[in-house]
Amino acid sequence: MIDLVQLLIANIIPLYILIALGFVAGKWLDVNLPSMATVAIYILAPIVNFGAMAQMTFTPEYLALPIIIFIGSVTIGTISYKTTQKLRKNNTANLVGMASVTGNTMYFGLPVILALLGPEWVGVYALLNLGTFLNEVGLGYFFGARGEATVKGAALKVLKFPVIHAIWLGLLYNFSGLSLPSAFVQYWNYTIGAWVLIGMMIIGIALSKQSRLDVDLKLLANLFVPKFIIWPLFTFAIILADIYYFQAFGQEIYMMVAIIGAVPLAGNLVAYASNFNLQPERAAAAVLISTILAFITVPLAVIAVKLLMV
Repeated sequence: MIDLVQLLIANIIPLYILIALGFVAGKWLDVNLPSMATVAIYILAPIVNFGAMAQMTFTPEYLALPIIIFIGSVTIGTISYKTTQKLRKNNTANLVGMASVTGNTMYFGLPVILALLGPEWVGVYALLNLGTFLNEVGLGYFFGARGEATVKGAALKVLKFPVIHAIWLGLLYNFSGLSLPSAFVQYWNYTIGAWVLIGMMIIGIALSKQSRLDVDLKLLANLFVPKFIIWPLFTFAIILADIYYFQAFGQEIYMMVAIIGAVPLAGNLVAYASNFNLQPERAAAAVLISTILAFITVPLAVIAVKLLMV
């Protein structure tokens, strides 16, 4: 157990270094946030997800999990949005609704999965993460746009994301029985590293573009209750239900589900908050604090899964 925690911590620490490097790049090297985000979202992410899906060892049971996680994400996001609307009279509910549907499941979560389980599980993790990703670009966008976006508009936005098409094309390639060229696999591995590197630096760049960090304790409570209480309870409910009733999955899947519930606020939240003018300084502070807290929450989630399997 101690060796596992040490391995986990050793792979989390570099993520914080990348955030710091992103802050330096944004503050003093004038690195542009939209350009970096475009590279990550429209170039690197499709390659990573296509390769992961194409190489995944697929079983039909896996399809249930992204659906369950999607339903949970919708429920948590909607309840958080409606509850905050009653408690706060400004646009806080829009920020909370946008933040609560997902977390930093890929930029932060993927390196943890690679460290604990290896690259052969990346495809399964990407499939599980599809449930939160669809809500990040769909329902989350809808909340962030203050209700101005229509359901049709949100759906069209989802369909425009190349990652969605990379996923189904990757699954199609997988089902064809063809193997990927060795050159593609080699550069796919490089792309994973580049994606994580740029994704974590984006957090630092976004922080550097804010005039100040504004810590609002009430906002932190509104954001952290869904992220660090409701999400872990939801994901461990899935794990316990399978352990005691269904026995459909193994420890590797439990680890992925637990990590999805334990990761910090999404790295893209600051960029979205800036675009929608949703208290970006306070959002930046919340993302930073949640990422620091994840140094504790992610190892605790992994330890909890290990204890459940004893």
